[in-house]
Amino acid sequence: MSASLPRMFETMTRGMLSLTRHISFLLIILAIVQVLVILSLPYDRSIFFIFPMIFGIIILPVAITGAVLLRLRKSPGIFLCTISLGALGICFMFEGFLVMLLGPSAIVGALYVLLGISSVRRVKPLNNVSFRRWFEGISSSKDAVLADEEVMSICPHCSSILAVIPSLLSEEDKCPECDGRLVL
Repeated sequence: MSASLPRMFETMTRGMLSLTRHISFLLIILAIVQVLVILSLPYDRSIFFIFPMIFGIIILPVAITGAVLLRLRKSPGIFLCTISLGALGICFMFEGFLVMLLGPSAIVGALYVLLGISSVRRVKPLNNVSFRRWFEGISSSKDAVLADEEVMSICPHCSSILAVIPSLLSEEDKCPECDGRLVL
C-alpha cells in the first residue's frame, strides 16, 4: 500500500494540473467569446444590452488575470477564477435572455444561456476541498486512503471527487452524490 501512495498522488497531481489547465483555458476562451458577443449585440434595439456590455468589459481583465494566476498556482487565482466564471456566466445568461426576447434569434439566445449555465457549473470543482488543498500545497496524504487499484476521479455530472477502480467500472455504476452515471 505504501508503494501505491506516491503513484496515487502522482495521478492526483496530474488530474489537478489537468483541471487547472482546463479551467484557465476555458476562462480565456470565455473572455474572448464575451468580447465577440459584446461586439455583436443589437444595441439599437434595447438599452438593456448596455448593462451586460459594461459588466462584461469590466470582468475581462479580471478573468484573464484569474486564469494566469490559476495556471501559476498563486493564491488569489481560485478566488478570481470563481468570480470570473460566475460573472461571465451571469453575463451570458442575461445576454441570452435579452437576445431571446428582443434579438434576432431565440436559438442563439438559448445557446448563450446554456454557455452561461456551463460557465457557472465550472465553479464547483474550484471550491472542492481536495483541489484547494492541492492548490495551496497542503499535503492530504493522511486524509486519502486508497486501495491498490483505486484512483481519484471526478463525477462527470456533479464534479464530486470519488475513489474508483477503473477496471471494475460498468455502465450501471452511479455517483453516490447525484445518482448520475459514472460511465458515459
